[in-house]
Amino acid sequence: MCKHEFLNLNLGLVKENFAIVKKENRKIWEDRGFSEITEYPIFHYKPNSSEIVMLGVPLNIEQFGADKFNDSQILDVCTCCGTYGMGGPGFFGLKLQGNYGTRWLTYCIWAAGEHILFDDRILECHPNYSEQYKPLISFENHSRSLNVLKELLTNMTVKEFIVTNDSFEIRLVDSEYEPHIIQSYKFSAKFPEQGGTGKKRNSFETGEMKDYLLVTFDDTYLMV
Repeated sequence: MCKHEFLNLNLGLVKENFAIVKKENRKIWEDRGFSEITEYPIFHYKPNSSEIVMLGVPLNIEQFGADKFNDSQILDVCTCCGTYGMGGPGFFGLKLQGNYGTRWLTYCIWAAGEHILFDDRILECHPNYSEQYKPLISFENHSRSLNVLKELLTNMTVKEFIVTNDSFEIRLVDSEYEPHIIQSYKFSAKFPEQGGTGKKRNSFETGEMKDYLLVTFDDTYLMV
């Protein structure tokens, strides 16, 4: 098997960005920069006779342009983006719509919800620390609290997106024009300890924040 040019991208934690598409839509995806792979050696999915697997290259936030997200509307929220074939790394994604169409903005770090603050409150943490940090998404009522967060964020509008080497801020307004903010940092004392080690950790060890904020087309998947 010939090596595909879009295998092993090594974009932060991400190795590939794949889509399973109808053969009739091949040209649409080729125009988006994707190309077919006949045997995907990591994700062992055998498409049916009407499907193909295609690989592309996501843009990081700097390449896409953070300012493009200004005035975008949040359509959906996901705390389990990404896959390693048998499970997921827990990337955090926002489905956004603007002049560019529809894209997913994904924070590609392990257990991203433990490293994201919404209005200065952590999204997730290990249940051992829930009493201390009071996460927005609780372990005991995960589905319900996640839906509450989704309902809260959906239809909010991005007003400003600020990215530095070690942090990002997404400044939002809701339907009542009340301000809100989503933030993360390479390290913050506000982040909870890990369940396994009992210690706090950096969001990432190498590179810069932009390397872990990837922009992808809807209906694609990130492989780690």
